[in-house]
Amino acid sequence: MEQITRAVRETVLILVALFRPAVRSARDNSGLAVLSVVLAFGLWIFVTDAENPTRTRVLPVDIAVQPVKVAPDVAVADPLAPVRVRVRVADDVFDSLTSADFEATVDLDGLTVGVYDLPVQVRPLTSRGGLRVEDVLPGTIPVRLAQLTTKSVAVSVEVQGQPPSGFTMDSPRLKDREVLVSGPQEKVDQVTQAVAVIDVEGRTEPVDQAVRLVPRDQRGFLVQGVELAPSITDVTINIEQQQFSRPLAVSPQLTGAPADGYNVVSVSTNPTVVTVLGSQAFIEGAVSIATRPVDIAGATEDVVRSVSLDLPSGASVTGGVPVVTVTVKIEPAYGLATFGVPVAATNLGEGLSIQGGLPSVQVTLYGPLPQMRTLGPTDVSVAVDLKDKDAGTHRLALKVTPPPGIEVRSVTPAEIDVVLEKR
Repeated sequence: MEQITRAVRETVLILVALFRPAVRSARDNSGLAVLSVVLAFGLWIFVTDAENPTRTRVLPVDIAVQPVKVAPDVAVADPLAPVRVRVRVADDVFDSLTSADFEATVDLDGLTVGVYDLPVQVRPLTSRGGLRVEDVLPGTIPVRLAQLTTKSVAVSVEVQGQPPSGFTMDSPRLKDREVLVSGPQEKVDQVTQAVAVIDVEGRTEPVDQAVRLVPRDQRGFLVQGVELAPSITDVTINIEQQQFSRPLAVSPQLTGAPADGYNVVSVSTNPTVVTVLGSQAFIEGAVSIATRPVDIAGATEDVVRSVSLDLPSGASVTGGVPVVTVTVKIEPAYGLATFGVPVAATNLGEGLSIQGGLPSVQVTLYGPLPQMRTLGPTDVSVAVDLKDKDAGTHRLALKVTPPPGIEVRSVTPAEIDVVLEKR
C-alpha cells in the first residue's frame, strides 16, 4: 500500500509538471484532465505489476503454533504441530519471508481436559509486498489438554570440564535447593531433578553466575512439556590456585669418582629444563631442581642413567613422570712420563763399527695416564740411522718410536755424535 501511495504521488507530480502550461485549457475541459490522470495511473499499475507480479503460493516454511487463553488448571500435553500458509505477495518479497513474519495461534478459551481438533489462526506481522495470508495448511490441528499439576524437585549441579593444572575447585553452592515443576500430570511425574549445567573448563577465577535449570528424569534425560519456577538459579564455585609453576634447570647430582687416571669431562641431562609445580614459597625460592644421585665410582667409560628428580613433598612436574636422562662423559686423564732409553743403531755398514758405543737419551712421553702407568723404557725405541755413513764422526738426529696412542714431547739430546771406524 505504501508503494502504491508513493507511486501515485510521484505520478501526479510528473503530470502537474508536464501539463502546467495547459492548466487553463484543463479548466475548460476538466473531464479530459481527470481521464488523463486515471489513464496514467492505470498505465503505471500495469507496468509495475508486469515487472514485479503478485502471486499466490505456499510458503515452504514451518510456523510454530502457540496456544492462547489456556485455562489456569490445564496444560497442553503434547507439542503443537506446526503449520504452513498459502500467501499472496510480490515476487521480490516471497523468498525473503521467514516464520518470524507470521504469528500462528490456537484459541483454548473455555476448554478443559480432553482432546480437541482446533482451527489455527495465522496473521502476518509485516505488510511488505502486500503480504496476505490466503490459507492455513492444515487448517486445524489436534490439541490434547491434561490436568495441570505441580510438585517440588531438588536442584543439582552438573559441572563440566576442569580448571587448569594447579587450580582447585570447591563444591558448587546453589541459591535454590528446590524448585517447582508444573505441567501435565504424566510429564511432571517423570521429572526427578532440576539440573544446572555449568562449564568450568580452563576457568581460573571463581564462578558466580545465573544458570538455566533443565528438567530431567531419573536416567538424566530431558523432560519436555513442563515448566520450572524459578527456571534460573545462581551457582557459585570457588576456584583457587594452589600450585604455581616455573621452568627450572635440571642439576645432576654425582656420587663417587671415576677410576684412577680418569676424569669427568662433562655432565648433561635430557631434558635440561623442566616445568615444576609446587607451592608459591618453593617456586619463588628455587633456582634449579636436583636429580637423584648418579654413582660414577670406578667408571672408566661414559655413564648414562635414567633417574628421577629430587622433588620436595607436594611438588610435581608437568608432562608426566619426573624422570630425566643423565649422561656423564668420562675420559682418561693425560700426563707426562720421562724414561732413559738406550740408543740403537740401524743400517750400520759392513766393515764398520761404532767407536765407544751409543749413549742413552731422556725421552718424555705424553698420553693417557692409565696407559702411561704401564709403560717402561723397553716400550720406547730410540734409533740412529747409519745408512750410507762411512768411517768418521757424524752428528745424527734420533728417531723415537713411542707406543700407539702416545705422543713424544721431547728427546734430550735430540742429536748425538757417532764415531765410525773400520774394523
